[in-house]
Amino acid sequence: MKLMPVTGKKYLMIICMAASIFTAAVSCTRAQESPFEKDLQRIDEVISRADDYMDIKEQRISTIENMLHSRGVTPLQQYHIYGELYDEYVAYQFDKAKDALDNQLKLADEIGKKALRHDSMIKKAHLLTTAGYYHEADALFGQIDTTSLDSSQMVDWYMARQKFLSDYNEYVSSAGFAVEDYDKVPYYQAKIVRGLPEGSYYSRHIEILSLIFEKRYREASELNISLIESLNKDSRDYAVQTYWQGKICELQGNAYEAIYWWTESAICDIKGAIKDNASLSTLASKLINPQDADRAFRYIRFSLDDATFYNAKLRKVQLATSFPAIEKAYTDSKLSQERDRVFFIGLLGAVALLLAFFCMLAIRMYFKDKASADDIRKKNQQLLLYTKSIEEAENNLRKTNLDLVEANAAKEEYLGLFLSMCSGYLDKLKKTLPRDQYEAELKNFYKTFDTSFIKLYPTFVEDFNSLLKEDQRISLKDGEMLNTELRIFALIKLGINQSSHIASLLRYSVNTIYNYRAQIKNAVQEDRENFEEMVKKIGSRQ
Repeated sequence: MKLMPVTGKKYLMIICMAASIFTAAVSCTRAQESPFEKDLQRIDEVISRADDYMDIKEQRISTIENMLHSRGVTPLQQYHIYGELYDEYVAYQFDKAKDALDNQLKLADEIGKKALRHDSMIKKAHLLTTAGYYHEADALFGQIDTTSLDSSQMVDWYMARQKFLSDYNEYVSSAGFAVEDYDKVPYYQAKIVRGLPEGSYYSRHIEILSLIFEKRYREASELNISLIESLNKDSRDYAVQTYWQGKICELQGNAYEAIYWWTESAICDIKGAIKDNASLSTLASKLINPQDADRAFRYIRFSLDDATFYNAKLRKVQLATSFPAIEKAYTDSKLSQERDRVFFIGLLGAVALLLAFFCMLAIRMYFKDKASADDIRKKNQQLLLYTKSIEEAENNLRKTNLDLVEANAAKEEYLGLFLSMCSGYLDKLKKTLPRDQYEAELKNFYKTFDTSFIKLYPTFVEDFNSLLKEDQRISLKDGEMLNTELRIFALIKLGINQSSHIASLLRYSVNTIYNYRAQIKNAVQEDRENFEEMVKKIGSRQ
């Protein structure tokens, strides 16, 4: 094909058009902004100051504790001071809240007032329920003689009991069980409303719960919005009611509005240093868009840190249920990044072809007309700009590859974390399930771990055997993905090194784990001292 003469002005126009196409294409590769970006930025901001809010909380607690040691404090005054400590600790640290109530019970016996003892016992039953210690809470309820309670204490007892029945029923329903007295919840709630002053916070709170229980969501929403507007935005009551407003919106099918209310609740929880919370983890499980995956991981990690600090074992198990949804969002995010990377590579190829074409035009024009030398120099400058764009694009590609490596590392970390949570859950099941059902759950646990690990590292068995002497290599039975030896070193690959931790996860003794590790090391071809480090590098990108 014969090339037509190209003037300097037309040549510049072509370059500008190519630059516009390149810029538009690059813009398309950028991740879209989250639809909840403004709300999530508010959470990010308060999370960055979480330590400051905890310092304020600790200072307030320290002030109250100092009152206990003041000169001339009577046992009755100490009782009330421990009550103030309980109010500070109840949503902050479970163990210390329980200690405050235990001290109250001792002082109540010393003072000799049954009413004080009953108050503390009801609070303790409520605390144990909140932390998921349902059997202990139920036993404590059995020790309370309701015939000796006054009207105010009966209202407190009804409140604690209806919460116990509601929470415990929700806990066991996933296993196909039901709490025997669960049908008494509406009766107790009606008693609470009649026993409290009309229009009080707890009266309206219980009315809202009753409407939700009856699936009258529109009425529950209207009453709750009215209650929220009357509350201080920095109070725990505000955090509780905004959480329930999110649940109501979710039950009505309004996911976007639910996100807003859970954001409000999470922000209030963080500002108030409330560690026994549900809003942030609930919010994280709902961030299913790929562009929200990183935030979901950060939020669930923050929630896990809160649960660990609060130290109620059930909280960690509950958080584990959020991981499947977050994992799916993360996988979608990774696929989206991969598609963008492929598109970007194709775009670079197209730009390279354009650059080659422009070079040909520049050379032809140079030899055709010496008088256009100045124009050709300008074109060469433009070509240099495009070359720089390519270099920047290559740098972006390298950064994307590094992000993928970090993502794999995060997956390893969360697989190990999820394994620990599942193991803790099995420990709880062992106390409640028959042996054969427990053994079935344990086998399913091993199978789930084997499947997840092999999916993450499909060549692990072959790579592991390549480190061993040929006559010492491990042969798996039909249907096996991993055996005990391989599971031990799979956990080491995930960063779990201590034999005691491995023994706890796999249900073996520490000596057994130590013997397995020593036996495998004796079968290594070479460099036994660095064998476990070589195992950790299996499947890793260099």
